[in-house]
Amino acid sequence: MYFPVGWPKVLNIPQLGKCSIRQVVCNRDKILFAILTDDCLSVWFCKPCVPIVIHRRSCESVEDIGMNELVEWRPDSSMLVVATSGGYLLLYKLGVVAEQKGLYVQVDSPHPNLRRDSAELFIKEVIPPLHLTLDEEVGIEGGITSVVCIRDELMLATTRGHVLRYRWDGSQNRDYCLDLRRVPFCIDQQVSKAVPILECNTYVVDIEYSPLVGGFAVVLNDGRAAFLTAASLRFDPNQVQGIWAQNIEDATCASVNHKYRLIAFGRKNSQAVVYCIDESTGGLEVSHHIVLSSKDYPGSPGHVQGIKWTPDGCAMAVSWEQGGLSLWSTFGALLLCTLGWDYGLHVDLARSNPLHIHSMEWSAEGYQLWMVKRQPDHDPGGNGSLDCVIQLDFVKSALTVNPCMSHQSHLYLQGEDRLFVNLGDNLTKVYHERPRDQLSSLYGSNEMFLDVGNLIVTSTLTGSKQWTVVPIPSAYLGTNWPIRYTAIDSEGQNLAVAGRTGLAHYSMVSRKWKLFGNETQEKDFVVTGGLLWWRDHVVMGCYSILENRDEIRIYPRDTRLDNTFVKVVRVSAQVLLLNTLCDRLITFCANGQISIYSLSVKENHSLGGVEMGILQSVDISALCVHPACVVSVTLTTLRTETGRHTTKEVESIMLNVSGRLLMVQREQNCKQGDDNSDGSLSYICAPPTVLASRVENVWVPRKSRREKPHLTEALWLFCGAHGMMVWLPLFPRDGDKSHSFMSKRIMLPFHLRIYPLAILFEDAILLGAENDTMLYTSDSNSPFSLPFCVLERTSQVYLHQILRQLIRRNLGFHAWEIARSCTSLPYFPHSLELLLHEVLEEEATSKEPIPDALLPSVIEFIQEFPVYLQTVVQCARKTEIALWPYLFSAAGKPKDLFQECLARKQLDTAASYLIILQNLEPSSISRQYATLLLDAALDQCKWELSKDLVRFLRAIDPNDVESPRASFILPSKYGVNPQTPPVSPNEEDLSLVLGTMQVSRGRSYSTTTSPKVQQIESGTPSVTGHHREMLRSSSSSGECSRSVPMRRKKSVPTGWGDTSVIEFFIDVILQRHARRLLSAHRLTDLGYFAAQLDFHLVAWLGRERDRAARVDDFVAALKQLHLDFVWPYPELCQPVSYYLQWNSSTSDSSPTLDDRMKSLTVDVVSPGANGGSRVVAGSSHYTTCILMPSEYRSSSVIEAQLVPHLLQDESSMMSEESSFWGDDREQYMSDASENTRWSDVPSTLVLEQLSQELANRGSPESEVKLRYLLQLFMEASCLEWALLISVLLRDAMAVLRTTNAARSPDHSIEAILHLKEGLVALCHWSGTEW
Repeated sequence: MYFPVGWPKVLNIPQLGKCSIRQVVCNRDKILFAILTDDCLSVWFCKPCVPIVIHRRSCESVEDIGMNELVEWRPDSSMLVVATSGGYLLLYKLGVVAEQKGLYVQVDSPHPNLRRDSAELFIKEVIPPLHLTLDEEVGIEGGITSVVCIRDELMLATTRGHVLRYRWDGSQNRDYCLDLRRVPFCIDQQVSKAVPILECNTYVVDIEYSPLVGGFAVVLNDGRAAFLTAASLRFDPNQVQGIWAQNIEDATCASVNHKYRLIAFGRKNSQAVVYCIDESTGGLEVSHHIVLSSKDYPGSPGHVQGIKWTPDGCAMAVSWEQGGLSLWSTFGALLLCTLGWDYGLHVDLARSNPLHIHSMEWSAEGYQLWMVKRQPDHDPGGNGSLDCVIQLDFVKSALTVNPCMSHQSHLYLQGEDRLFVNLGDNLTKVYHERPRDQLSSLYGSNEMFLDVGNLIVTSTLTGSKQWTVVPIPSAYLGTNWPIRYTAIDSEGQNLAVAGRTGLAHYSMVSRKWKLFGNETQEKDFVVTGGLLWWRDHVVMGCYSILENRDEIRIYPRDTRLDNTFVKVVRVSAQVLLLNTLCDRLITFCANGQISIYSLSVKENHSLGGVEMGILQSVDISALCVHPACVVSVTLTTLRTETGRHTTKEVESIMLNVSGRLLMVQREQNCKQGDDNSDGSLSYICAPPTVLASRVENVWVPRKSRREKPHLTEALWLFCGAHGMMVWLPLFPRDGDKSHSFMSKRIMLPFHLRIYPLAILFEDAILLGAENDTMLYTSDSNSPFSLPFCVLERTSQVYLHQILRQLIRRNLGFHAWEIARSCTSLPYFPHSLELLLHEVLEEEATSKEPIPDALLPSVIEFIQEFPVYLQTVVQCARKTEIALWPYLFSAAGKPKDLFQECLARKQLDTAASYLIILQNLEPSSISRQYATLLLDAALDQCKWELSKDLVRFLRAIDPNDVESPRASFILPSKYGVNPQTPPVSPNEEDLSLVLGTMQVSRGRSYSTTTSPKVQQIESGTPSVTGHHREMLRSSSSSGECSRSVPMRRKKSVPTGWGDTSVIEFFIDVILQRHARRLLSAHRLTDLGYFAAQLDFHLVAWLGRERDRAARVDDFVAALKQLHLDFVWPYPELCQPVSYYLQWNSSTSDSSPTLDDRMKSLTVDVVSPGANGGSRVVAGSSHYTTCILMPSEYRSSSVIEAQLVPHLLQDESSMMSEESSFWGDDREQYMSDASENTRWSDVPSTLVLEQLSQELANRGSPESEVKLRYLLQLFMEASCLEWALLISVLLRDAMAVLRTTNAARSPDHSIEAILHLKEGLVALCHWSGTEW
């Protein structure tokens, strides 16, 4: 609820001198606060924090009546009382100087350059000029230990066992003074026998009063604690009765929570106990304990120094004697602990805590905590004071004062001058267009509500930990501090704030504030009963100062803030709370009346007017002690059971009264009239039902979703230290009407690690905030020596908690329904993993037997979902190895789960199981399963996984192949005690235990070795090896040598040969897969395979040149290359007749295809008619693309000229360096200069052909891969594949080099003929089937 922000501020107290600071106390309205020192009393203004008046006592007065000890304000702030160490009361009068207008008046300089241009630089608050005078000195018999104000009187606790009652004029009210020796004490108000305090020298050391609790919380000097109450609030001494706080003997201080009616007692063991009033007996019942866990602080910070509740009662600050501060929620959830802050390396918190707090006080609305910081080694007689006053700023949730914000799923916090908004953590909906062929089946299905038209709706998790800080403008904050109420709309686009008077609202879209144009209207009303958004309107409960009445006001958002557009409804009493549900408004007033209104927007109204009509009024004054004890009121559609006599279900009322959650169900009846049958509608209320106790916050979904009914029709409660509770609906199965007596709802508790502030019901996420610190300097003299407080957003998935509780209660069907509705969530597998992990950790580490273990049921539940295998292995890998046997005893053997992963092709999951097998099975088993997984990974082209598996296989120790794994230490509930040595019973042991006679069951031997050793010596082979056991003789000095059998691992190869065997084994697998890829013409996968697995492709291709590297079908291989590399087929630049005509004019050979194929030999390069050369001439598209430049016309451009330098090393410059731009450049330029001129401009047709050739190629990435593979195949002398890649690239010179390489004597005649046949097949295919 409350979170610190920024640096703690140190208050500069003038003229402090050598005195120590005793207390900081605020007045009732938190506008002024007093600082009490040994001899001085000063009054300060809170905002801005400036001193107003100071009164210092003389040295003689201090010596006569003692130093100042305690200070207390009068409720109307007109007087203060100071108790001294000498037993005196000093009564001070505080008045206003009428002749003076105000203090700290700012006057601008006459120079224009020094004037203030911004309104923020002016103090708009009028700081009153006050005078403080000592009015009375009253002597008290005995020392004063505590002072408390009760209405217009003072209650003083003295060391003589009295509680004296004084008026503010200094007179004593003797008739109402208490003597502890005459007050009867008992454990509750039903006990007839009550015993007063009989011990001598027993007195009250701390006392605090609460009118809502109805008495005083007192702490005695002997450590006992009690509660003093009476029949009336006048506290007649004859009616006062004491109620002991049981089981507490070391109390140090007390504090009372008015709203929740709680009493907190601090103890010497650094803990605190919070009690509540038992309504049935009147005794004190323990509500919860305030205990620091070892995770928060391992040691003890000393006894509790002080406890202070926030003004709204939603948090409690606790300080310790040895230093440190903690903040707890109402019912015990830890919000802050400074013992875990970072103070630097040189600070020892156990000896000298930087935050040694002597006194605390909360400011207005709890935005600041004033603390008197005292050094533990402070000496009052020293040279100077080490005391100081520290102000720690806080932000808080809007739920503390405006609980109607629980409907919103947005997380935001409010500070005294700014708002922290976080709207990032949500499931963002992503829309995909549905294919047209699926629309027809969609409209006939029952899942239409999941889709929007022809769109498929999915969701993705997006989160942001950044806060959007919205500063409140000084134009409003300057005169309306502090901010009391804030509200945000359902879309998170609009904010509204209300301070001392008026209101303002802000748009997140336009980033602009809207204030009242008429400041008088802003000052005429005060928001007193909540603030919320309804559609485009701001609704509030307020008090009109001008008309002196309570109202409900509604302002439209889109118009200017002015009373011209306001809707006003008068109410009978002050509005304390309000809330909405759809178009219903519910209000709770100070007279105990609940009113329900209907809201509607007027039609055809230009200003967007709102109509309100009252539906029902309910008096609930009998359900609460005081209207201030009602924490929240909510209108909800939830019900315990369906009403039997109602014609229509209506909304129910949910009340949180001092932490007790009540449900009042409303029912609608139709009363028949006398003259007509229509009747008039009326509502009746059923008796209230108590749903839960110790409730801090309540969340109710606004809308029910058909796809997630369980999560959107549940009631969510947070109960502090008792965790979270959800009131979940249990829907019967379809068609099951037999068991009508079954409950329709169930309350499920579970614990959280964060403090929830908002709930995303459909996304199963809790949102919260937490505090973190950063240290900027460790210098204790620096003002920045204390850590800087940072606010962070947190979240937690709660789905697994609900599933676990349902499975535990044998409600697995309902758990399955909830889980099935959440399978689309991106973190659903993680929720199942959390479910399994928590159950495993709890049961496997339990020291007690578990007859009804939950783990088997959880395993069966997770098996219903496809992520079962993944969930089990991820849980195992995040759990200790010692717990694995218990997990797999329920989940199944890891071998079976591994094989199931292979069958489902879940290779990554299978790799995780391989790690499990490595720790549970011998290395030979791990190697066997790793081999199976490697084959599957290679088949599915999982290169990263394959690389990891190869590394895994190479890391297996050859000497560890046959060694079994060490046994696990199982928990004691399995019947095995891990602390005792292993027992090997023999016949004597059995005879001793069973009382039988020992009978020899084996042959006797004359040797000293056992029969097992003799069997080994005789040469009997073992199960796993073929070597015999070796017997070595070991001798020691002075003793005879004796044979000792030494066992040696069998069939485990040693030496360097073992590694080579494993390497050979891996190479065989890799070569087999490479052969499979090459045979399938999958060069892309082969390239990835070689690159990822560090496979030496050139050497392997060289060995496989005449086997796997042979191309059986050149046409099919070329087609596969086009497909794998996404390489387009060539297109004709000219009509086919153009190429046929050109071929007939430039070639003297026969125009038939057969004659041209006969002329194809190994030496295919021959001079052309124009000085150039060509490889193959024909009508195919590929052959026309590999012609040399001299055979083209002057406007033609060869394809090889357009290839860029893609690879820079020398070995990769095959086609570029010998291309046209290389050695043939000068010859071509000389030939071209004879026929062309530089002034010739290429025609449009030529440019179009050039652009078409450029576009008719694959991507640059594909070309890089092809060039690289071409280089590898050329180095390995695999000419067939090199030729295919060259043809694919349309690289003439690459084809030329390939054919020239065939001249090498390394190639056989059969290989050359096979190469020629491939070229013939390509030409035939391109000329006929293209």
